[in-house]
Amino acid sequence: MKRFLLLLLCSLMLYAPTTGHTEAKSEYETAYKLYIAAGASAAAYNDRTGALASRYLQQDGWKINHYVQDQGHPGPRFLIANKEGADGKDIYIVAIAGTETTEDIKQNLKVEKVYFAGAAPEEFVANAAKKDVPDTQPKVHRGFNELWQAGPTAKLRKVSDVSLISLPDLLANNKDYTLYLTGHSLGGAAATLAGAGLISMGVNPEQIEVITFGAPAVGNDAFSSQYEPVLNLTRVVIDGDPVTGVLQTISGGYTQFGREIKWTIPPTLDEPHKLVGYVDLAIKNYYDKRQQAINDGVELPTENIKTAGGVYIASLNNNLSSTPEKDFWYMREALWDEYRKKLPEYVIESKDSGGSWREKAIAAGCRWAIVPEVSSMTLKQEKNIYHVNLTQTVYEVASGAVVDVAIYSAATYNLTPLEAFIHSLREMTSEQVIWLKK
Repeated sequence: MKRFLLLLLCSLMLYAPTTGHTEAKSEYETAYKLYIAAGASAAAYNDRTGALASRYLQQDGWKINHYVQDQGHPGPRFLIANKEGADGKDIYIVAIAGTETTEDIKQNLKVEKVYFAGAAPEEFVANAAKKDVPDTQPKVHRGFNELWQAGPTAKLRKVSDVSLISLPDLLANNKDYTLYLTGHSLGGAAATLAGAGLISMGVNPEQIEVITFGAPAVGNDAFSSQYEPVLNLTRVVIDGDPVTGVLQTISGGYTQFGREIKWTIPPTLDEPHKLVGYVDLAIKNYYDKRQQAINDGVELPTENIKTAGGVYIASLNNNLSSTPEKDFWYMREALWDEYRKKLPEYVIESKDSGGSWREKAIAAGCRWAIVPEVSSMTLKQEKNIYHVNLTQTVYEVASGAVVDVAIYSAATYNLTPLEAFIHSLREMTSEQVIWLKK
């Protein structure tokens, strides 16, 4: 379901929220959190996507530990990531993987409700076993409840001297820490119950935020009424995602709550529940809100522009076909972010004003010039499948000689065009920049 969803993780980390106009700043901060949460949700999986996502998170300074279950043992697989925030306070993310195994499917099918209450883990277990509890009490999906309660049985994926963190103790002993719980689908359901459970066990609600993607409802009206006032829950839903309403339809008695953010499925996808779509839209939402914040005067980190000796970056040449062309603006933003991260000194041609890029590079006092191009090719036998190609040509400005050419391509079998572009971009910039060291 997922390949290379997180290949731009480091790029988007460049613009962590700072200060500015209140509304634009708030929307920007939310978009940033949604992007990070979507990335962490993909990183929670035990596959190549998860490995790549974890690597890029670590490159940006996140410390990550993955936890898994013994073979055949039901329970969540998740990661715990932490990093010091811009304000000096520690941020923790717990991202829970969605449906991956046969055991996960079995948990999904346990749709009967159990009593949800307790001030300690053992109390939750005992209360869930009680019979004939009236529906006026908070009740939740039995399978989802068993999943989050099995969290302490998880073990580190790799042998380490790190032990499983006690989240209630961590937050109780560090009042300025913030915990984000997130996940896609089944993972989002478990994250919601984990957040409610931590609050019941005495954790300050202001230290917890839950962000889910395409998650089903988890409890009845009484559960929603009890936890909606105290649990900071944001539910991201792609319009038409059937999973978000499946329990209300199949078994009844389930209620969604929290803030709902609804997105529209990308035109290149035909299934609104896929994680690939949520990641694509989280990236686009981030860039949209960032641009809006810039337009409204929100202070962002300044670009590292130097008047001489750097790299001149020409405008991105656009040779995309009609459908991928809709993502061009986002591709350009991702490209610029990657160059900002990789190049110590640069000048970006933000608008193609015509004329020779070499003349403009000379005027800017740059030694090198990069001329990038993006193109696409439609595969005739496949619906909505494209090859997205990224070409980077590097010139020595003084002589006009080509010193390096890189061409990368990715298909959209399990990606959107934007994600395919970012995959190629990350692969390209991971190569050693030999010409820059001359």
